[in-house]
Amino acid sequence: MELKSITGQSGKSLLEFYNPKKWPENWGEMPEMMCNLIKTLHAIEHDPVWVFTSHAELLFTYKDDFKYWQVLVKIVTIDERQFYKITAAQEDPWHHLTGFTDNHKVASDLVISGLKNSVIGKNRNIFFDAN
Repeated sequence: MELKSITGQSGKSLLEFYNPKKWPENWGEMPEMMCNLIKTLHAIEHDPVWVFTSHAELLFTYKDDFKYWQVLVKIVTIDERQFYKITAAQEDPWHHLTGFTDNHKVASDLVISGLKNSVIGKNRNIFFDAN
């Protein structure tokens, strides 16, 4: 899968952005986990997808526009373990469907599933619609 940076965020590759050597230790395994996910997604046969980052979050979209994300990936810590939290945009009444895993291969499957099942253009944008 080709992961194309949206316009305005094309300075670094995703692997450069999540380079574990560039992140403070208090982020735990997040940078390495994101790099493993990105490498796994690159190896999957799939149409190209636009991506962008927001701090430590990785967002996927079919448009070259940060307002229309379909899948959001974030690393969360639960009971001192880190997990991928994959959120897919949905229509009302749920707004989002979320899955958790600590395995990058399962996380990549959840990203692909989220892209297939998300509602393009109908999602709430977490950055602009905080209700």
